Amino acid sequence: MWKWETDQTAQGVIVIIHGELEHHARYGWLIEMWRSKGYHVIMGDLPGQGMAKRTSRGHIDSFEQYIEEVQKWVEASYQFDLPVFILGHGMGGLIAVRMLQQMRLEIAGLILSSPTFALRFTPSKVSHVLSGGLNKFAPEHKFNFDFPIEHATRNKEIIDLDKEDSIYVHRVSVRWYREILMAMKQVPLENKNFPQIPVLLMQGGEDYLVETAVGKKWFRDLDLLEMHYKEWPQCYHELFNEPERDEIFAFTESFTRNRLRNIGYDV
Repeated sequence: MWKWETDQTAQGVIVIIHGELEHHARYGWLIEMWRSKGYHVIMGDLPGQGMAKRTSRGHIDSFEQYIEEVQKWVEASYQFDLPVFILGHGMGGLIAVRMLQQMRLEIAGLILSSPTFALRFTPSKVSHVLSGGLNKFAPEHKFNFDFPIEHATRNKEIIDLDKEDSIYVHRVSVRWYREILMAMKQVPLENKNFPQIPVLLMQGGEDYLVETAVGKKWFRDLDLLEMHYKEWPQCYHELFNEPERDEIFAFTESFTRNRLRNIGYDV
């Protein structure tokens, strides 16, 4: 876990949860954008990804490992005694929602960027079928996930960096895959347990990794007092890496700023 404090007058804390296969170092631009607007940022690498050492790369024993890890980040954010926002991208969005369905946390709002509630891109049929049996007898057996980096973002600079990224995950274990499938299945089943907190859901109209229709349905089924949905028609999965990311960040920051005003902060 890392903490980046703002040089401005602090008005809130952003806890960022990164997505599948990636790591915190890919969020340098976004971290600095939040700091420039007066927010502290807390983030870490999820188990089995980045520089995390708890499990082998691309593997988890249980989806609960993710929730337990992110809960530590949220608890660390309370030390600042400021409103806390969770920003979950991709699988990070899935983790945030499953965590909030299971426990009550003091947060001012939830930001979901292309949450992984259903996969549009899936491993080969052979890998999918074999993963069921191997999950019981050889859970750490790994296979290539094979999602093309070029389909994650239209930003060529990011694509070139990712191709040289030595800690980007390319192979995942069958246990990781089956745990993700189970977590996605649980999301709509436990929607009634979702807390009464403001939510901003943003998705790309050209997302090749996740099924955005499933995210829309989850959103429509919520019964919240404050809900915001925004689709960026031309964008791929990684909204905060897309060429339009300045506009996307401004929209996101307006959500947090309005929330702060609503709870009595002078921003």
